[in-house]
Formats: sequence, C-alpha cells, structure tokens
Amino acid sequence: MVISRSLIVFLLILVAPLNNAIAKEYYSEDGSSCTDEDFKRGVANIAKAKELEQGGNYRQSYEILKGAACLWATDDDKTFREKLREVEAIQKRLYKELGDEAEKKGQLQEAFDWYRKGESYKKDEERVMMKMAKAKPDDFGTIKTAFDYFKGNHIADSLKTIRAMAVQNAKPWLAEEDKQFGSKQSEIYGKAFGSLEQAQKWLEFAEAPENRMAAERAEKRGDSMASLTTPYYLKETIKYYNFAGKTEKIKSVQGKAKKLGDETKGRGESDLAVDYYHIAGLNNEAHDLQKRTETKQREDEGKRQKKFKKDQDSLEKELGM
Repeated sequence: MVISRSLIVFLLILVAPLNNAIAKEYYSEDGSSCTDEDFKRGVANIAKAKELEQGGNYRQSYEILKGAACLWATDDDKTFREKLREVEAIQKRLYKELGDEAEKKGQLQEAFDWYRKGESYKKDEERVMMKMAKAKPDDFGTIKTAFDYFKGNHIADSLKTIRAMAVQNAKPWLAEEDKQFGSKQSEIYGKAFGSLEQAQKWLEFAEAPENRMAAERAEKRGDSMASLTTPYYLKETIKYYNFAGKTEKIKSVQGKAKKLGDETKGRGESDLAVDYYHIAGLNNEAHDLQKRTETKQREDEGKRQKKFKKDQDSLEKELGM
C-alpha cells in the first residue's frame, strides 16, 4: 500500500495539537506521580533542611529532607544534577552530625549506623565499634560482631584487641573446667565438658597457639582416662579425643573396645559385649549379637517354662490331684 505525501502532511497537522495538549508529568523516586507544586515544595524543603541543620536540629533536618522526594521527578537534566548534588551534600553532613550526636549520648549502635550510612566515615565506624566491644567485653554477640567487622575490613590492630578480649573470656571457663573435672561428685564432674565447650566458643576468635588451649585440655583429659576399661570411661575418652580432633587416638580406643567386646562375648557377657562393640563403632556386630542374645533368652525362657510345667504336672500326679 502506498501512502501519498499529502496524506502524511494531513496526519501530522491532525496530531500536532494533541501533543501540545499532553500535560507535563513528574514521577518521584518511588514511582508515584508528582505535580509541579510537589516539585516546588521539594526545593523548599532543601532550604528548610539547611536552616534546621545550621540550628543543630539534625534529626528534623534529616526528616524534612525526605520530603524532597519529588526532586527526583524533574525531567530537566541540569536541575536534576544540581539538586541531587545539593541533597547528597546535606545528607552526607547529616550522617556525620547525627552519628556524633548519638555517640555523645552513648547511643553507640545508632551512632555506628549513621556513620555507616555516610560511607565516608570509616574511622568513626571503627572507633564506635571498638567502644561497643569494650562496653560489653563478655557479651558473645557483641564480640562476634566486632570480630567480623574488623576482620572483614582488614583492620589488624583492632582485630588483635578483639582476639585478646576473647581469650580473656575463655580463661575463666578453663579454670572452672579444671575444678569440675577433678571433682569426686558426678554432678559437678558432668559439667566439665560443657565448660570446655564454652571456652572453645571464645577461642574460635583466637589465633595459634591460644586457639588450641581448649583442644589441648581435652586431649589431656582423654589421656588421663585412656587406660580405663569400663564402657562409660571409654565413651568419655572418645568424647574428649573427638573434641581435640585426635583421630588416631580415637581409633586406638575403639580398637581396645573391640578387644574387650570379644573377651566379654567369649565369657558369655553378651550385654556388656554389645556396649563395647557400639563404642568400637561396630554397630552391625553389636546389633547381631543383641538379636542372638534376645533369641537365646527367649528360647531359654521357653525351655524353663516347659520344665516348670512338666515338674508341676509330675508333682500333681504324685499328690493325686
């Protein structure tokens, strides 16, 4: 189909008035529509925010700056760039000023959050993070947060300080474990391993050789019980060696448990043998022996019941019953 030149001209003339009739529209950052009046209020908010900032009303300045949302609405590139730079400059100052204000009040987490928003106040962030750690030196969550922050930002000196704090928190648990492990009371002794776990939790933040203190203690405990032969102490020995990461020593204890299992099975002490086989990691052997034992016990009980019935019948016959 060929469209004539005169038809094209006619269509352009027809459409032109419609284009001129279309109203200019703005859209804010969140996608909602803005009017010219909204845009003007946004510009006015910048002036108000500056005034409030100069008067030390930083939080009010920050809040009113949010009302400048329609500044992002303009389709005038030059105006957009100018106002954007102006807003960003005010925001950057406010992040620092609000952070300083919160820090002076002792609101350290809030101060840290403001500095972090500013993205240009790393030294302030670091200082406040260390303040938070020193304010709660024995709080695991606080120390972990500080450790992750300083490690993630490669701040060696501060990380060293946090590591030292963690080690100091581990030492009381190690001292407590020492008293508990040596106790003759089973209830107190039973708490010793838990104390070792608490110490290790802190030592995860430490470096060698200090990060091995709990593991070395655990190996020492395992060694002290390694010569004992009851199932309870064999299990305890393996538990401590496992904590210490001593695979070869665990295998040695399991080998001894297998030997003890074989010996007790040979003496007919099947229940005890089952325990030893479980400790040795020979669960299939333990299961099979237990089934055979239970089967034999049922057979023996059946024989006993038959004998009892036979003896009872004989007695009744003798008595003429």
